Amino acid sequence: MIDHLPISNPVLVFAIVALLILLAPIVMGRWRLPGMIGLLLAGALLGPNALGVLERDSSFVLFGTVGLLYIMFSAALEIDMTVLKRYGVHSVVFGLLTFTIPMGVGLVVARHLLGFEWPGAILLASTFASHTLLTYPIASRLGITRNRAVTAAVGGTIVTDTLALLVLAVIASSTRGEIDEFFWYRLGASLLVYVLAILIGLPIMARWFFRNVARDGVAEFVFVLAAVFAVAAASHLAGSEPIVGAFLAGLALNRLIPHHGTLMNRIQFTGEAIFIPFFLLSVGMLLDLHIFLSGPRAWAVAFAMVATVLVTKWLAAEATRVLLRYSKDQARLVFGLSVPQAAATLAATIVGYDLGLFDDAVVNGAILMILGSCLIAPIMVDRHGRALALAAEA
Repeated sequence: MIDHLPISNPVLVFAIVALLILLAPIVMGRWRLPGMIGLLLAGALLGPNALGVLERDSSFVLFGTVGLLYIMFSAALEIDMTVLKRYGVHSVVFGLLTFTIPMGVGLVVARHLLGFEWPGAILLASTFASHTLLTYPIASRLGITRNRAVTAAVGGTIVTDTLALLVLAVIASSTRGEIDEFFWYRLGASLLVYVLAILIGLPIMARWFFRNVARDGVAEFVFVLAAVFAVAAASHLAGSEPIVGAFLAGLALNRLIPHHGTLMNRIQFTGEAIFIPFFLLSVGMLLDLHIFLSGPRAWAVAFAMVATVLVTKWLAAEATRVLLRYSKDQARLVFGLSVPQAAATLAATIVGYDLGLFDDAVVNGAILMILGSCLIAPIMVDRHGRALALAAEA
């Protein structure tokens, strides 16, 4: 039987994945846990670093990347722009808090406790500052997306992720010796052109297509997919990352896609049924527990990274509660939405490893940090989101 592992038959692989997507919510529901936790654990157990039943091949990487961008796009698409404008200050305040607190504490931990040089310490600290809206689908299903805490978390995501990715771009360029007197001018100009092209040009193009070309729902759905991933693919030309482009595309198309229309239902269904589960499985497959047998440094790095991200994101949520007068349930909801690590964390870790700033211990620590944060966050959002939903209903 072992000789036939990992399974290479694409039909059988997809059947197993479909079965996992079906059973994860059912099994986790018995313990009142979100189904995404089951998918993460299934990926870790069946992946190449454990039982070896499934291989993290190009198909998992492809659909996992699509799922990650889909999360960012869907989150921006479902924002109530009226609520966002009303609580825009909340988004900025939370975005700055959830960037500066993890960045500052993470810099101390990386430099003085783990002994990294300044470039590596700064880059490692930026991984704590970023986050991914992995648990947003839970808030959406609970019907609390218009809550000001959710709006602040979603709006703050683009603030902290953009700043973290700028740190990544600067550290990578300085390590490669690419920074000169015109670096900041080039970066600023390219980002400005990129953002304006998305927020102004994409709505004009989409409005024209919906009015003159689209004849059915399939054409509309395919156009949206093509537009989002084209925008995300062009992000590297502007010195940014695809997750930022996907989020901006969602903001640009927000007013053109009715929140309760057929097209929105197709977008949500496709993401939650296929793309996002593939992403969760692919993240779980990254965990390699064998590295912890190499020595105490791997344990120290992993523990420091997991503890730092949990503590600093909790402190940022608590500071937001005090400054913006949120309830405890709202603060815990903000923590659950902002603690998951994925996109920017993986990007910074891989770049740092390629540049020689990180070693294998940091890579595995980052994966464990992603897995740990993604296990805790759904529980927080589900528990405190339900409390807010019941309070709103009452």
